[in-house]
Order: sequence, then structure tokens, then C-alpha cells
Amino acid sequence: MENSPSQVQLTAGDIQVIDQFRRQKSTAVLTILFTDIKGFTKITEEQGEAYSNTLRREHDALVVPVIERDGGGRVIKHIGDSVMAVFSEPSTAVARALEVQEKLAAFNRAHPELADIHVRMGLHTGQVTTEDNVSGDVFGRHVNRASRVEALADGGQVLVTYPVFDSARGWLTEKSESPVAFERHGRYALKGIAEPIEIYEAYNPALTKPKAPAGAMAASGFSKKKTAFAALALVALAAIGTYGFIRFANSTPEISLVDYNSDYAKLWNGEPFLVGGEPQQHIRPVLTPLKSGKYMLFADRSQIVRFFAPFEVKSGKNLIEMKFEREQLPGMSRRVEYDTEKGVPVTEKASEDYEYTSYAADMTPKKNKAHIDLDLTAEADPQNAKRVKFTASWTVILNGQQLSKDSVTDYSMLDDSEVHKVPQKVLWSDDFHYYYLSYYMSSYGAEFTVESNFADYKDR
Repeated sequence: MENSPSQVQLTAGDIQVIDQFRRQKSTAVLTILFTDIKGFTKITEEQGEAYSNTLRREHDALVVPVIERDGGGRVIKHIGDSVMAVFSEPSTAVARALEVQEKLAAFNRAHPELADIHVRMGLHTGQVTTEDNVSGDVFGRHVNRASRVEALADGGQVLVTYPVFDSARGWLTEKSESPVAFERHGRYALKGIAEPIEIYEAYNPALTKPKAPAGAMAASGFSKKKTAFAALALVALAAIGTYGFIRFANSTPEISLVDYNSDYAKLWNGEPFLVGGEPQQHIRPVLTPLKSGKYMLFADRSQIVRFFAPFEVKSGKNLIEMKFEREQLPGMSRRVEYDTEKGVPVTEKASEDYEYTSYAADMTPKKNKAHIDLDLTAEADPQNAKRVKFTASWTVILNGQQLSKDSVTDYSMLDDSEVHKVPQKVLWSDDFHYYYLSYYMSSYGAEFTVESNFADYKDR
């Protein structure tokens, strides 16, 4: 099952099983795990159904017991080679997902006679009940969100939404037997979901390294207006006809790309970069007219991750292999929670160094070294016992120059469960990027972010 279904259908029986599990765990919030086997359709086509069924049985025999061990999770259904499961604790869901990946890797090493089983995983947490009953519509939305997140993942990856990350990270850092780390990949636009979703990767740093989600355009993708323009431009160029295109090529360089798979890149000036053919073609023509000279392409994965590819066009025919380099801007998020039982101040301190490349207006690259310090405190408000006082102090240094050093204090009522998000406060900016502070509070907890985004995200 290469692509997740556009809408996961839940039967009355599925809902009943989910509700039984929820009641057993005494929870109104569940974590949904959605998986599928990478390349399973191709394996079936090349090896036959008997072989792929054998592979799926091995997969199920390994995956299901890990999920359901000690009642930690419950497999709700199998959809082809996909598994949908629920957990009552996000930390258990993440830990079991990573355990499955470890066991699959060991299985692949032990069975060289079989095709490797690489599984994509997506996790999302949400409230699933309405008036103490599981609602098919409510739960279906969360399932589909987990399915969309899973579709971003590569084989062996475990991608999670922010609610899973926020709930699981502290618990797993302190109590997990195996090392667990998280990588923030930024906000992604997912099909059928109005707002971009914050995506994190859970991984075992002793075994794997995180990598940017593949196969999906991030939140910065073409607007509908630009997409329509690109489509019209393609139609117009096709309408020119073979004869007109040849005449056009005589006066401008003819450019073809080798193994070019991105249809979302833009030129440095922000204009669409139009390419004919299909992504799987070995050679594809460039449809955007370009004169001889130096150019830069860029493609966004998120507001903090961008791929850059400088290239040069010469007169006559050009056969170019684009080489994209990934750049990730600095960013730090930390959460602090007041301990209402102990009633003492709680502090959280973080300090990170970063390296990245920026580009000037003339596309000249510059190597940067950044440093961020973030100190957080949560304590009782001496003026109001029902209120928590949060203080955040930060320092941002770029290439030895202090960009920002300041602090902010804010308050949250202990009985206020509503999330209060404070908009970005720009700390420093140039033509390439900007640094900002943002935070949100709810009851006894608050999360603060000091991050750099690309400059064109400032007004979004």
C-alpha cells in the first residue's frame, strides 16, 4: 500500500472495539498509530501475491505482539499492508513504534532470503469522545490525520504530530529503557487538513539519524493562484507547437535536466520553475525561458528547511543535473511546567550551537554559526495563588554578534485549560531570514520557542 487511503473508513464494529479499549483505559484521549510497508505494491507486482502475503504474515507476526503487549495498545484493523492501532498513552505509542522499527531491522538482517520490510509510521493524539461515547466522525478525523502524517514518512521512520511529541518526550527521556530523541521538521501542509501541521520525528539516536520528510510539499508550497498560473503556462507553451518551440530555442538556450524529480522548486526571484515531462523521466525539458547566466533554485520543506541548487545556463544546449543542498535554520523549543504539588519554582535551561548557509541577494553563499540560550522558570505568582508566573530569558548570537538578549514574563491561571498563544515577536531580521520569539500557555505549563524562519514567512 504505497499511498494512504484518502479517507479511512471505520465500521460500527471498529468504533465498538475502540470504545471498549477507551473505557478499559478510562481515557477520552487516544493516540492513533498508522503504518504501511514501503514498496509493498511493487513487491507484489514483481514477486507475486503468494510471496507478498508471506512477507505480510511475517510483518504482522512481529508488529502486532509489540503493539498489544501487556494491553499497551490495540490493533483496530488491517487495511491491506497497513495497520491501524490505538494507545492510551502517547509515550507507550512512541516507544512501541520505535521497538517495532528495531525488531524489523533485526528481522531484515536475519532473513536475507526475503525482501527487506521497511515500515512507515505516523502518530497523532486527539480527544475522541463526545458525551462519553466514541464518535465515528471525531475519531475518523484523527485517524486520517495520523494517516496523512504516515504518508510523509520514509521506510523506517516514525513521524508524530506536536501533541504526541509534547506528551511523550519528557516521559521517554526520563523512563525509557532505550534512548529516544526527537527532531523537529517544521510545519507541513497535509491534504484535506486546513492548517499546516507541526511534524516531529522520533528516533533512537544509537541506531538511526533523522531526515526531512520526503514526498510532500511543505506549508510554503505554491499558492492556488501560482499553481493555476503554472498550469496555464504549461498549456500555453504546449500550444506553441513543435515548430514554434524550435524557433524559440534558436534564440534562447535549450535546457534539459537529468533525473529531476521536483515540481515545486522556484527561481531565486520567486518565479515558478516549469519543467515538462514526468518526475520519473530520465531527461526533462525546462519550459521556463532562461538566458545565459547563473541561477539558483530553492524548494521548501518547511519554514525552517529549504533546499538550494545553484546552476549555470550557457548558450546553446544545456544538460544539467541539479544538486540540491539542504539547509535548516536554527530553532529551539522548550516547555516548563509548574509543580503544583511541590509548590517550588521549576527551571528549564537549554543552550545549542548551529551551523547553516545563508545566501545574499546576488546568490553568494555565507557560512553562519549561531548560538541560542533559553532559560525558563515557572513559579507561583506571589500576588495571586491561583496564578502561575512564567519567565523566559534568551540570548541569540550570530557569527559572534549578539542579535538579541532579553526576557519576558507572563501569567496563566491554574484553572484555565484553554491554550493561549502569543504571536511571534521578531528579534532580528535581514533579507534572508529572521529570528523570533513565540510562546503559548495553558494552566500550569508553557512552551517557548526561539527560532529562525526564512524571510518570506514573516507576514504569513
